Amino acid sequence: MPQIVTINESVTRGAMPNLLQQKACLISLGATSIPVGQAAEVTSLSDVMALLSPLATVNIKGGSENGQPIAHGTIDPTDGTPEVDDMIRSTSGNKAAMAELQAMAQSWFANTRAGFWILELGPISTTAIEAPLSAFIATYPQSFYAYVLPRGATHDANLPAFFANQSNSDARGYFFLCGDADSYKLLLVNGQGQKSVFYGAEYVGSAVTNGTSAATLTQEHLASAVAAQFCSARPSGLNRLAPMNFRQLVGITPWPEAGHSTVFAEMKRNNVGFAGTASEGGIAGSILFWGTLLNGDTLTGWYGADWCSITLERQLANVLIEGSQPGQRPLIYNQEGISRLTARAQQTLDGAVISGCILAQYTLTATDFGTYIAANPSDYTTGTYNGLAATIVPIRGFTSLTFNLAIDFSGQSVTTAATVTGA
Repeated sequence: MPQIVTINESVTRGAMPNLLQQKACLISLGATSIPVGQAAEVTSLSDVMALLSPLATVNIKGGSENGQPIAHGTIDPTDGTPEVDDMIRSTSGNKAAMAELQAMAQSWFANTRAGFWILELGPISTTAIEAPLSAFIATYPQSFYAYVLPRGATHDANLPAFFANQSNSDARGYFFLCGDADSYKLLLVNGQGQKSVFYGAEYVGSAVTNGTSAATLTQEHLASAVAAQFCSARPSGLNRLAPMNFRQLVGITPWPEAGHSTVFAEMKRNNVGFAGTASEGGIAGSILFWGTLLNGDTLTGWYGADWCSITLERQLANVLIEGSQPGQRPLIYNQEGISRLTARAQQTLDGAVISGCILAQYTLTATDFGTYIAANPSDYTTGTYNGLAATIVPIRGFTSLTFNLAIDFSGQSVTTAATVTGA
């Protein structure tokens, strides 16, 4: 029979989240069997041990054989893979690199259950990291949100300029380093720290005083612990973004308070992070002071700002693509189209507020169609619209608090002042 009714179907799909901020890599200098210039994902400490070279030869499914720089999938060790304790032993020349990677991995998994990637740069010196790292990032930009560098990388004279070039507001990449209390100075450019760098001072070397225990460098890595906390955020209405200052760090040796007040003041002044005790709050364990990047900006502030930038880009691109498909409401370059784009931007920024990434007092503006075309007549011909803008204020935590307490031994305030009680 002749068909009477024809149904034209159109499908609208929501934007998939961009997971860049959950991706971090630990840099290996010849410690693994991963091909040089490639990265492999690991989800447990045993995965890391299976990749150590030369004790275990592994195939990474979807990895080294296909020539891709980032290997996705699972590690497939051969039968009879040695136990973890056996894997730690090595007679090769990369023993120091293996020990460093293990320390980084231990601190990572002590502070988050999320996995990470290992980026293998090959058996090179810590003073020669910049060239292969720069080449990887140039070829595969924004593959990772955080890069954890091995100790000693501060002595690469080319890294400061590289970090400076990675410090643009839209760079979306951060580099985590640690060492003694003075090595941060090697990372400064004209005396200034960079937005792309976190540096943490471990309790080691000449800073260690009699009767105290230094950090165990074979079992902990401050930069890796901080990066793990940084990338473990999953902002949502039920899991709001929290400040990084005073964040608890598991498995990191704290600086003792006695005898280090001058060093603490200097590190705070120069935006150097360190692990201290939480005893002032009656809490056992180590916490991070002060949760800032080397230029003084807060880690959480840039995480929230990046979340907005990444999510806005994804959501607005989704509107443009979906609006170009056949259906009842195609996205047309007119006032209605501008209003729809503005509405999606507002929805996204409202989500940032709910997730704790920014303060609620943001501003969002959109130049109306008539005014914009009158000022930019050629933009309609090219389909260009640059009239959307927003101003956001990222969140930050308290770093200092003063409470003014008046003590009245005369008792006069009892009769003259109203009593205020909290709920």
